[in-house]
Amino acid sequence: MVLRLPFRTACRLCTLFIREMAARVWLPSVWNEKKGTDEMTDKNMLLRPVWEGGQVFRETFAMVGDGEPCSAPFLLEPEKVIAIESYDKSCTFDLGKDCYVEDGRLVLTQDSRMPHTGWNSFYYDSFEEAKEGQKSNAMELDFGPVATTDGKFLNLNAIGNPEMITRWQAAVTYETKEKWTGYRPVSRIARLPRLYGKWKRKEKVRIVLYGDSISCGCDCSGLYGLEPKQPQWSELLMESLQVFYGVPIEFINTSVGGVDTEWAIENAWERAASYQPDLVLLGFGMNDRCAGEEYRKKTKRLMDRIREKAPETEFVLIATSLPNPLSETEPHYFCAHQHEYARSLRLLCGQGVVLADVQGVQREVMKRKRYIDLTGNLLNHPNDYLARIQAQVLDTVLKP
Repeated sequence: MVLRLPFRTACRLCTLFIREMAARVWLPSVWNEKKGTDEMTDKNMLLRPVWEGGQVFRETFAMVGDGEPCSAPFLLEPEKVIAIESYDKSCTFDLGKDCYVEDGRLVLTQDSRMPHTGWNSFYYDSFEEAKEGQKSNAMELDFGPVATTDGKFLNLNAIGNPEMITRWQAAVTYETKEKWTGYRPVSRIARLPRLYGKWKRKEKVRIVLYGDSISCGCDCSGLYGLEPKQPQWSELLMESLQVFYGVPIEFINTSVGGVDTEWAIENAWERAASYQPDLVLLGFGMNDRCAGEEYRKKTKRLMDRIREKAPETEFVLIATSLPNPLSETEPHYFCAHQHEYARSLRLLCGQGVVLADVQGVQREVMKRKRYIDLTGNLLNHPNDYLARIQAQVLDTVLKP
């Protein structure tokens, strides 16, 4: 039986574990519900910024290729490989036996036990083949097939089913001596004086996350109850901030999948302003696809709308992560103007408004990594690795 759903409804299915409109005081959680040294090591490494180098934790590599040998790129030149695991942590692999490092890439051996596949698992050659392929998805969308800029068509069956992608992604922990030379986020907490003042006075704060499906947590494994059950990026962030400042955080996530900034403006009073938050994290943009100047004007209207009922609220504007660059095709244009949004949003920043430039870091990562290494649905959702990077950016912005 095929369940026929519009795209917005399908995105909402990805957020079944989000308690919309339900406030909660954030308490420290556990990683993977385990106790012991391994858990603490994982938790300490999850928010270690990728731009700091040193030890790189569970960077993901999609083992996809049609030629021999199959390989995937490192972000930074590895000095020492510490661990090679399956994405779900169920298997470990051996350097030398299953793979080797060559020219900045992880390369599979001929007899490798590591899961790998061809590009035809993710891309169809024709419109007819893609249309037929979508029929096998439990969530048939109201759009598609989606053409790519190289003349193929995306396999959309990973939407709501991230295991279709992540089963082919290895997670590698390694040490590097290479220095990050690209964009680096910096602290902006001093530009949020009301919030920072409350934290310094050890007063409880209220934070609202208001965004789209990425803010809902798609496609973090923990959202779906899949191994390795990494918490959503917002959960990682809230726990880190609460531990750092030593103050309870009342965290409210009112995000909805498949929506854009126009929808956000219409619902701003109910989903943001009504809570009288100290801070609102605005996480829209992936579904807007309008030019950067228009997006900036919409975001300004959204902030003004919230301020009508909550005038003292401060804001973090999240420059959305980027979609599959191959999806910049008519009629859908899932990849359109999103890359312009960080530059546009900077013009709104000042006292009480700061930018979290997630896409700036992703652009640096994608100078070496491929989109297939970073995604959970092949179209526009991050996997655990890219979701952690989003948490790392906001964590840096919100600490001194």
